[in-house]
Amino acid sequence: MMGIRPLLVAATFSALLTPQTPAPPTAPGDRVAAWREDLAIFAREFPAAQKDFDKLYPRARFDEAIGALTRDLAATTDAEIVLGLSRLVASAHVGHTYVRMPTSGWLTFHRLPIGLQWFSDGLAVTAATEPYRDALGLRVTRIGTLTPEMLESAIATYISYERDAWLRLQGQTYMVAEEVLRAVGQVDADGRVALTLARPDGSTLTMRVATAPWPDRTPVTYLVTARNLPPGPTRTDPARYYRYEILPGTKTLYVRYSRCADDPQQPFAAFAQELFATVDANPKAVDRVIVDLRANGGDDSRVIQPLLDGLRARKALSARGHLYALTGPATFSSGLLAAWSLKLMNAVLVGEAPGENLSSYAEVRTITLPNSGLIIQYATKFNRIGNDNVGLEPDIRVTRSIADLLAGRDTALEAAIGR
Repeated sequence: MMGIRPLLVAATFSALLTPQTPAPPTAPGDRVAAWREDLAIFAREFPAAQKDFDKLYPRARFDEAIGALTRDLAATTDAEIVLGLSRLVASAHVGHTYVRMPTSGWLTFHRLPIGLQWFSDGLAVTAATEPYRDALGLRVTRIGTLTPEMLESAIATYISYERDAWLRLQGQTYMVAEEVLRAVGQVDADGRVALTLARPDGSTLTMRVATAPWPDRTPVTYLVTARNLPPGPTRTDPARYYRYEILPGTKTLYVRYSRCADDPQQPFAAFAQELFATVDANPKAVDRVIVDLRANGGDDSRVIQPLLDGLRARKALSARGHLYALTGPATFSSGLLAAWSLKLMNAVLVGEAPGENLSSYAEVRTITLPNSGLIIQYATKFNRIGNDNVGLEPDIRVTRSIADLLAGRDTALEAAIGR
């Protein structure tokens, strides 16, 4: 599944976004005329470009939505136009087709300077700038007046998703976007957002959080750093697209495959060759392989082939009960196809469900609107694997709680090692 891969904003915002490419540095002189032109271009080019447009977007409804956005541009804010387009594009529920959140240029959105992440028992703060450091590790009970679950439901209309897992993952970023929060009435008159948190002792902490432009570079403290949590194999050398190690005392070969692309430090074919040379030189050191796909948002599905070929050639490693793959909501696009390929090789899938249907739209391209710089991503192909609207469920479902996080436990990896 080739295309533009969403960027994993790990720890900072705990969600998947693709950064906006540079937009015009200043707003156009005639804002209304500029938006009118951009909307006309979108209305002409998007239907011609998106695969199965007529099936996904009933034409009368599409035209009505464009007409509503165009009718009173002078009285509509830029954010309302962006979110209106987001809602329209997201209405097809195609994970690869969406309006990219503007994070640069004159349309730049704003954000709360915190990172949020869902766990089995709620939403927690996993990153924060210094003024909000006390929030780290606490469970969020309200954002504004809404519980996290209520807020997720309110903002779902702006998010392109096929599976609830992807909505939950993407929602972590949309929940900190000021313009999104304003659209659902959760920004106070002074521009701050009330954040209510539950402490372990049962008491609550309420912070009134100020927003900042999305590109703001104020230093962020991450929970894993603040609590000095052990990095473990999932966070060792995080910049690498992939890495491996034989986990001490387990006879387990752990392979973290976080991006379906050749790492600038080492092509994947060379990586696989080195990995199997290590295995072959120590045949009694490994009797189990775990491929971690939980952070793999895709790119080029062909890249993983040397790993698959090497596993097939070593039947002891690819036999049922010896090969495992870890999946989660961020397993998407070519990352999902990698999980499917491993499952076809008898791998046991462990963790949580990936964020996309097995049969899905892919091979993405983009339209850039000339005046706003707004980018709309669309899909040019439909890949069918089995029945439509079916996800890839783990064989062994393992979730992670906030307490697990604070204890430094990787429950899915532990489950795979302990089988």
